[in-house]
Amino acid sequence: MKVKRNYRDSLFRSIFNNKKNLLSLYNALEGTDYTDSREIRITTLRGTFFNDLKNDISFQIRNQYIVLLEHQSTVNENMPLRCLFYIGKLYQKIVDERLAYREHVVKIPAPKFYVFYNGSKDEPEESELHLSDAFAAESGALELSVKVYNINYEENKRLLRQCHVLRDYSIFVSRVRENLQQKQSLAQAIHEAIDYCRTHDIMKDFLSEKVKEVYDMVNIEWNMDTAKEVWLEEGKAEGKAEGKAEGKTEGRMETAVELMKE
Repeated sequence: MKVKRNYRDSLFRSIFNNKKNLLSLYNALEGTDYTDSREIRITTLRGTFFNDLKNDISFQIRNQYIVLLEHQSTVNENMPLRCLFYIGKLYQKIVDERLAYREHVVKIPAPKFYVFYNGSKDEPEESELHLSDAFAAESGALELSVKVYNINYEENKRLLRQCHVLRDYSIFVSRVRENLQQKQSLAQAIHEAIDYCRTHDIMKDFLSEKVKEVYDMVNIEWNMDTAKEVWLEEGKAEGKAEGKAEGKTEGRMETAVELMKE
């Protein structure tokens, strides 16, 4: 059994697929003091098919804002372009396209874009990416700005001080990194970090509710390419025509994706 290499992404999405945690993070980002998690509606693009758009986390708050959160271990300078694709898809899902043909302005939630970086390279605590930096020529017609936060653990980082949930996640990742530096295997490093956090009341609520899910998340590697090859070979071995075998394979993969999202 192989350890999943992108455990940080999976864990981040699992922690913040929660309205209470999202509210805490949003308050820290924007300096607000919202207290009612019922004002949040999660709108994350799940991607039913393999060519569908999928983002890490997105949510609406009070129907005033639509917020996109992305987690990265490397800063991708094309993130503004990706966010443009995401927000277009989200608006298509939440706004009746027929309203765009009305004479008067249709009010839509204002977008906010954030990236949370926790890779090994030295990056500033806060920075910003702009869509216009990718334009082949100057244009004032369109802009999209993405705020980037380095969430590698340091006690004095403003965002980590103001959002304990994010701080706890950062401590967990830092602990795994320290264990790896001590020549532990990735599996050992992750399991020790889980035990450490449980002992020191870090991610307490999350781990008390989902510790088995976390162990499963970090220990099982789902290799979709291999699965597709196996299922395709199975279909051919059963004597099905190649096109039919591929169709069955795609169906099984779509079913697998749905099961993994539950």
